[in-house]
Amino acid sequence: MISQNEGPEKSGPLLLQSNKQNLYNKYKWNFSEKERLAMKSTITITIFIISTSLTMCAMDQQTKNNSWGSSFSNWLKSTWIAKQMQAVSHKKTSAQEAEEKWSQIYQKKETSSEIPIYYAESSAQKFKRILTESNNPLLAHFKNHPEQFLFGASSSSYQYEGGLDGKNESGKYRNANAQFYSEQKPPLPLAGDAIDFWDRYEGDIQQMKEELGINAFRLSIAWDRVEPEQGKYDMDAIRRYVNIILTLKEHNIEPIVVLHHYTIPTWFEDIGGFETLENIDHFVAFCTKMYDALYEYVTYWSTFNAIEGYAFKGYYRLDGPPGKVKSMQLTQQVMANMLEAHVRFYQAVKNQDSGLYYEKLQENNNIPQPRIGLQKNIVLLDSATATITNPIKQDISAAISVIGEGAQNKGFFDFFTTGTFNVYTPRQVYHHNALAPQSIDWIGLNIYSNMLMRFSTSLAEFDEDKATENKTYRDYPEGIYRAAEIIRDRIAGPSKLNLPIIITENGIATKDDASGEAKRTRFFQRTLFTIRMLIKEGYPIIGYTPWASHDNYEWPTQAQKDPFTSRRYGFFHVDFDKNLQRTLKSGALYYRDFIKKYFEKSSPAKQAIEAWKE
Repeated sequence: MISQNEGPEKSGPLLLQSNKQNLYNKYKWNFSEKERLAMKSTITITIFIISTSLTMCAMDQQTKNNSWGSSFSNWLKSTWIAKQMQAVSHKKTSAQEAEEKWSQIYQKKETSSEIPIYYAESSAQKFKRILTESNNPLLAHFKNHPEQFLFGASSSSYQYEGGLDGKNESGKYRNANAQFYSEQKPPLPLAGDAIDFWDRYEGDIQQMKEELGINAFRLSIAWDRVEPEQGKYDMDAIRRYVNIILTLKEHNIEPIVVLHHYTIPTWFEDIGGFETLENIDHFVAFCTKMYDALYEYVTYWSTFNAIEGYAFKGYYRLDGPPGKVKSMQLTQQVMANMLEAHVRFYQAVKNQDSGLYYEKLQENNNIPQPRIGLQKNIVLLDSATATITNPIKQDISAAISVIGEGAQNKGFFDFFTTGTFNVYTPRQVYHHNALAPQSIDWIGLNIYSNMLMRFSTSLAEFDEDKATENKTYRDYPEGIYRAAEIIRDRIAGPSKLNLPIIITENGIATKDDASGEAKRTRFFQRTLFTIRMLIKEGYPIIGYTPWASHDNYEWPTQAQKDPFTSRRYGFFHVDFDKNLQRTLKSGALYYRDFIKKYFEKSSPAKQAIEAWKE
């Protein structure tokens, strides 16, 4: 077992750097021997799951009239391995069944003699009516205030702001992502000016309000801009963030402030980042600094945009910083430490005995009560269908997919529902904090697509109707339903923590032409319908902030090196050749019209007529 307390002593930067190298050396064996052991373990578990499945099927046939055999069979079915086997069996069929089901639903709603979903106005009216009639107590306030539902868009600092590729006195980039991309072979493009939101935010916010009509905007704070050197804060940068938030509020747009969206300062990376527990106080100090600056204006706070996304990029896939050692052990360690950082910030703000919120409340009782949550990526790994020549591939792929989803999800959900992060990789990563279940006010769901797996490899999508410009993702609006089920069952449902859900990230990258915009339109028609169905079934969804408001700098990889024009997610087209000119896309008009109709006020008589027509 790796202790959470292991890490460099506080004895100066040279010793910290040396200890960081020792930490990497400690995990370096993972790249060869341990990875082979992990694969052997995966294969062994897979074979055991499949053989157990066959054994149980045989026992079911042989023990129908044998009470002892029947009891043993029932006991076997209740064991952990049997539950994993059931998950594998479900994994083999659930994706195809869901796709067929939703394909039929979408086609029916698009061709129905009733009002089809491509009518934005009527769809928005139905959405509002279902929301206001919900029996879920977490949605009760919408009955009289449906305008408080969050319809918005998302952004992130490094991908939007520009000006974050500066260097420090040693010649390193201040942003760890910029440093990482510059060191790749060949080097990958940096963000540069990105879309220059830092200097154009006033016009962007006004345009988003006037042309798109949103009432919420998710944005992140660049830690490396605010604290370019350890312990030295740039007050001009903080004041600029205050002005951005005030501009949003002036336009009646609710800010959702994210404190970590996949980037950290290079100085923090150099001392080990989130790899060691003692380092996380640096992040908590930055978070509390930003709360102190923005507490009067911000209700919704997110500590992290997807801890597993950051950890897997940097420590397992190696396509993000630090990107040096492939280690599932270290990936899980980083995730556990980030979750602990979340709890510490939450308690620093909302602890009733010493929290900053209660201190500020004594000075000004009109400040908003902070709602602190974080976001969770749900990556649906589905086994590709069996082939005639080798049907066993599907069984093995399903088992590996179950293990892969567990690696991303188990520690996160267990930590918040039980206070304990306990994952085997196969070595144990363990951390406990009894305050964790009381340290989350809402959960953000990030969902783009499922992935069709052949063993541990994601297959390319060859169906043009399902393909997108992001090679990793398919056109998969029904994924929201499947992902919301996981969030409800594992953390947000009444039997768990009973949390409201914001769908914080979701979208589609399409071609920059008419066919692409038609696909974008269809995606949002189907997505908003799917969210409506979730609310109708009692899911406590309180907002939707898809990615992204604008085309922007998308994280480059060696497989997709162009970060600006190869994956266009934005509602606003950004012309990277013509002074970053912004233009609302035709594929955004459905979302615009839906929002406009949703927020339109109508008399009770008109509402009754509209309900009767539906």
